[in-house]
Amino acid sequence: MSYEGLEELREKSTIYPLRIAFSFLAAATVFSLVAVLTYVKAGMPKQTYIASLSAIINLVAAYHYNEMIKVRTNSKISIDSELSMGALRHSDWAVTMPLLVLKLYALINNPEHDMILQSVDLSALLACVMVLLGAYVRLGLDELNRFNVNLPGEDKLLGFICYGGSWAIVVLLLIDLCNAYAGVNNTAMVYAFFLVWPCYGVTACLSAYARRNGGAYPHNVALFKDVVYSGLDVFSKAVFAWYTSSAAFGVSVLGS
Repeated sequence: MSYEGLEELREKSTIYPLRIAFSFLAAATVFSLVAVLTYVKAGMPKQTYIASLSAIINLVAAYHYNEMIKVRTNSKISIDSELSMGALRHSDWAVTMPLLVLKLYALINNPEHDMILQSVDLSALLACVMVLLGAYVRLGLDELNRFNVNLPGEDKLLGFICYGGSWAIVVLLLIDLCNAYAGVNNTAMVYAFFLVWPCYGVTACLSAYARRNGGAYPHNVALFKDVVYSGLDVFSKAVFAWYTSSAAFGVSVLGS
């Protein structure tokens, strides 16, 4: 294979984790929709609500992954293409993260526990704010690119404030969710579905650190983000949907 062929294969390697994630998310959408119909027929409103949230979450995520595949197919890795990828990811998370919060609280019968954030609705709203703070660093400040070169001091400060605010919100959300599930039996697997959330922030911070000296967008950083974010989205959305909807078919997935 020629050098040009190898370079093209390397350039397109980031498509594969996106395609795999899209397949899982699309399958989880269909699975959840069938679960919704099953629960409606059985007259189970709470389960119907949870399965409906699962279907919406995975449908939104699958749509955005399909759009990300188009970006990867039509564009080489560059600052512009990665800004498009970042915009798609954050628009996905801005919708799905609040819905995941609502779904997590709908799974338990412990709505009266003491919440630092006072209410489930406020928790869902702050989940969206958390994503938007990260989106500003990624899109408005280009992931703090050129940090060690010529990034203005006020942009550096604002970036740290946004990242700090985003991390503060995720910590508060996790504390409230852990407290809410503390008195519920058989929740070990559910804990995993929201305790992976900090991995999104760690990935974002590592990516920003890797780009601190400016220049073209590194291929390895783009691939790293595609692989990690795809895995996290599949686990926290698709696998979570299978976990919560499997009972509609009389089976147990991951001990549900």
